[in-house]
Amino acid sequence: MLISLRQHGASADGRTLDTGSIQSAIDLLSASGGGKLVFDAGCTFLSGSIVLRAGVELHLEAGARLIASSNYDDYSPDHLIPKLTEGLINETVLPTRAFISGYKADGASITGPGVICGNADGFIAQRGQYIHQMRGPVGGRSQYLERPFTVFLIDSQGIELRDFTLTDPAFWAIRLTGCHDSQIQSISILTDLLVPNADGIDIDRCQRVVISDCELVTADDCISLKSCSGTEIYGDVADIEISRCNMVSTSGAITLGTESVGAIRDIVVEDCSVSRTHRGFAVRAREGGLISNVVFRNSAVSTRTFSSDWWGHGEALHVTAFRWSEPENLGDGNPERCLFGRVKDVRFENIEVTTEAGTLVWGQQPGLIDGISFQGISQLMRKESKWEPRIDLRPNDVLPMVSRPHNAFELVNAGSVKFSNVKVSFSGNRSDYGLVINNEASELSGSIVEEPGD
Repeated sequence: MLISLRQHGASADGRTLDTGSIQSAIDLLSASGGGKLVFDAGCTFLSGSIVLRAGVELHLEAGARLIASSNYDDYSPDHLIPKLTEGLINETVLPTRAFISGYKADGASITGPGVICGNADGFIAQRGQYIHQMRGPVGGRSQYLERPFTVFLIDSQGIELRDFTLTDPAFWAIRLTGCHDSQIQSISILTDLLVPNADGIDIDRCQRVVISDCELVTADDCISLKSCSGTEIYGDVADIEISRCNMVSTSGAITLGTESVGAIRDIVVEDCSVSRTHRGFAVRAREGGLISNVVFRNSAVSTRTFSSDWWGHGEALHVTAFRWSEPENLGDGNPERCLFGRVKDVRFENIEVTTEAGTLVWGQQPGLIDGISFQGISQLMRKESKWEPRIDLRPNDVLPMVSRPHNAFELVNAGSVKFSNVKVSFSGNRSDYGLVINNEASELSGSIVEEPGD
């Protein structure tokens, strides 16, 4: 079954809310066993929150635009995540709104080549030089807990997202939670690079997900793999493949962890390109979880430092294991943040690196990190920005930041670290950098070759 939104009564003028027409069409398709809802070419549809159903495809024709309302009142109470999931998902540390949501929407899809706009511009309270200040609803909570996800699908198997462009998310652009056997292919996510928390793709407690051939220009992490505390019923993050993606970020390109209560394992990242980014490939274990059996390979990573308003310090390759909060500092009711994260068996292979801040492997204490290997790494150290060097270990409240010059490789409580065919060169003033710093809690094998610079 196919429904044209124009023929279904949508105004399609970009000013009148078409929420009712869109939702009734989705519900009609669902009742008939599924089908395609067409957002007509050349039309603009303004909408509040809508719920995607099983077997329904939202198809945006060329020139079609679906725009999220910036009025908090247009996000229906019936569509809030706790209500939608009948209380099963009721996170206290993340927003409960989504522009497009879905629960048990097996086989649902969103396809292009049109545009979904999260309308971040309408949620900005004050524009900043390095980061914007965002607004929540009048009388509401912190804006961080109120802004809507653009797409948030939960417990929906066999999801397919392909060929569309998503612009200006007001919070995370796409979040999949417990959506196993799903695919994200050939999409573009383009954000205002100063909007905080504007992640591109967040994969939370999903298994067997493929992300490929995407163009991601995002303020916060382009791709983030998470095991969040409020979604533990969906198990580990496992068997994730990321390939042939081009990424630019004010924060990180690919981040595994931070929210990592459960395991994150069996991850492959390959044939990707990172440029003009604050942090490249990052494994950031916190909250008690183990991140293991990860490989980053056959990629190019170029990073630069930026304002400390954003986590990162320009490092290209990053592995850290800390606890987020010390027990005496925990005040937000999240006990998992007092648990140490752990990392085991992470490989970086055949990666061309250009960076201001080198490569970082740092555990809060011995025994948290083990089995890190670097093979076929060619790393050029080149100072490009105006920012003073710093080593950024956030989030943690013991040693969040270290202010001192960078080394090509920083190894602290790093466990077993292996080097094979690793070459480092320096551009400009060689005295700006050291080659390697290592403490006695790290066991190194192999060597790093310093090559002549310019």
